[in-house]
Amino acid sequence: MSSTEDGRADRRGRNPLAAEMADYLDARLQMFDGDEPGIARALLLLAELHGIDRVAAACGLNIETMCRQLNGTRPLHFDTVMGVVGALGIGLRVEPR
Repeated sequence: MSSTEDGRADRRGRNPLAAEMADYLDARLQMFDGDEPGIARALLLLAELHGIDRVAAACGLNIETMCRQLNGTRPLHFDTVMGVVGALGIGLRVEPR
């Protein structure tokens, strides 16, 4: 088992739902290759599935403002991205290509 697979197995054991969300978002980040609207829609879907009112509150935003940012009708702010990710119990990391 590789260290990456080892890390995924460990994450799944601690919080399987968060691990699934992290895997989904990671796949979308790779698929959309930095395309803001695609990534924002993926975050919106996860927020809706996780409880959009709770996620918005954790971001310090009302639901309408957060949804407008994530559906592309308002500019998306990085602090919103990080707030949604944190509210979902996942994180972002950077690695070499």
